[in-house]
Amino acid sequence: MSAPEKRALDPLPDSLRSFLEKSCGLPAKAFRSVTAPDLPESARHLLAHDRDMTSTLSRHHGGSLRVDILRQETRDETYLREVYLRLQPGDTVVEYGVIAISWKLFTEQQREAIGRGSGPLGGLLHEFRVPFTCSPAAFFAVAANLIPRLSTGRREDAECYGRYARLATPAGAILAWVVEILPLAPATLCLP
Repeated sequence: MSAPEKRALDPLPDSLRSFLEKSCGLPAKAFRSVTAPDLPESARHLLAHDRDMTSTLSRHHGGSLRVDILRQETRDETYLREVYLRLQPGDTVVEYGVIAISWKLFTEQQREAIGRGSGPLGGLLHEFRVPFTCSPAAFFAVAANLIPRLSTGRREDAECYGRYARLATPAGAILAWVVEILPLAPATLCLP
């Protein structure tokens, strides 16, 4: 008997998986697991590393990022939100993200700043001087048409690439789980 096939959402905690599917409308079956070497080069450059995406995207695009919160809710000690990260100046979407943040590991002042969208979580962690590590748990492709602002003017069968990453303290306490999806850009980011 063969081992069960690994599903793309397997690494995610239940609270984030549920929020992603029920609140954000992204069903588990929409995610296709890929390995880092199978990512197109431009997506691999932006996704296959152990840095936070805020710093990576800011450096890549040469500007700072702001958060556009689409929806948010708190379940027990977990703050969940769906966002677009946008390049400043301007309004270009550089990432779609869904995140589950462990509220108990942040002060009231930090939770307030995170909740009002003062900045992307990675940038706020640097601002708060919270030491953290970032570890990609899996890479995936997802149908671009499920995320409207990422698929504008593209073929119906185009896919966006992304990763699941875990942000943790140096001691290993989970600060957040993040689903990070790059927009379709040049054809190098979508499948033929």
